[in-house]
Amino acid sequence: MKQIYRKFTALVCVLLLTVGTVGCGGEKPAQGNEPAVDMQTLQESMLAADTTLPEMKVVTSDEEQAELNFSALSDFEYDRVQSYFYAYASDGGSQEIAVVQLRDAGDAAALMNTLQTHLEERRGALTAYAPDQLPLVDHAVIKQKGNLVAMIISEKSGLVQKAFEEE
Repeated sequence: MKQIYRKFTALVCVLLLTVGTVGCGGEKPAQGNEPAVDMQTLQESMLAADTTLPEMKVVTSDEEQAELNFSALSDFEYDRVQSYFYAYASDGGSQEIAVVQLRDAGDAAALMNTLQTHLEERRGALTAYAPDQLPLVDHAVIKQKGNLVAMIISEKSGLVQKAFEEE
């Protein structure tokens, strides 16, 4: 009888240790997962950061023609994009602010390369019709934060960048 009692006690101890270890460990997020970002809030705070912006037209990943609209910004493979917003000057000026949330942060360098190409194309177009706006494009910012990549062409790009980093 003592032997059964010892075995039962040992089994209970092993079970308690197992439950205690599992319970204390907590669930870890999968590697590479980024916290959720409220793109609408991010868009609002970034656009509000530069009070010198003209009226901006905004397209987002929530729209019916999201993929087509995204192609005006980048030729990056759209199926690798989780969400985005792209704001550009309604009057055809050089100001643009875009944030792309990637499905995988490892794709950031490839996306950033396409955004650099976009900036070069903007330089070429502005040279022809608005050379006075070239300094804005020359001081554009492309920045990564986790699985987010931002492109900022703005008079107050530092303030817009700060809003991006704080969100």
